[in-house]
Amino acid sequence: MKTFTGIVMLLACAAGLAAVGWFCVKPSVQRKPQYCLAAENISITPPPNWVPETFVKEVLAAAGLNQPGLLLDKTLPQKLADAFAAYPWIENVEAVDIRYPSGADVKLSYRTPAAFVTVPNQGRYPVDRSGILLPSDYFVKLAPEKQSQYLTIAGIRTAPLGAAGTPWGDPLVQTAAQLAGVLGTDAAKLKLTQITPLAEETPAGIQIVCTLQTLGKTEIIWGAFVSDESQNEAKKRQLWNLNDQYRSLDNIPAKLKPVRLTVK
Repeated sequence: MKTFTGIVMLLACAAGLAAVGWFCVKPSVQRKPQYCLAAENISITPPPNWVPETFVKEVLAAAGLNQPGLLLDKTLPQKLADAFAAYPWIENVEAVDIRYPSGADVKLSYRTPAAFVTVPNQGRYPVDRSGILLPSDYFVKLAPEKQSQYLTIAGIRTAPLGAAGTPWGDPLVQTAAQLAGVLGTDAAKLKLTQITPLAEETPAGIQIVCTLQTLGKTEIIWGAFVSDESQNEAKKRQLWNLNDQYRSLDNIPAKLKPVRLTVK
């Protein structure tokens, strides 16, 4: 019994000495390169052109994750996920895996511009398909000519409520952005340039009706936008049928204008 007690005491002493030893050497260990998380050691899903090349460094700095010893932090995966999720160009953080030594693999999905909102006397702002305000640096400073590749949301009188990465805060913008997302690359192929959303009163309440405009100023009334894939696909087919029938939406006879899309 005494022998067993002695062994227990020896093990306890050894554990205590190890803890004290770790406490003493921990600061020096944390400073070693293999325990420091650097932006160049983080592997990410390749970003699109509009996301700044320096964005990983920006993410780490904003979240205070550029400090020594972080690879020893068991909560680092969640901290990294939260840090990337807060960046306005990130739509979703799908996975974070810490890689030893000194790195991490982060799987991301990025927000894609769907349209530009024009606000009188204020400017043009990119938004994604959910009406989330996006950073504008790339499209204003680096590639302003690319703005013309996206639909314009017109008729908006409100300014965004928050910073980039947050919802615009206007149901008109949100609805038009959703429609822009539904149209996707078909918009450019059909030479559609603009969406104008309008709130209308109906017996059932307020509904938002959207009107499309082509490069040649032909107006096409999409009608009330609803998040119904079958209805939206049916209306897109109508657009393509008209385009094919008249070789362009701008060749639709005047007697048929404005065109109103319907779902049977």
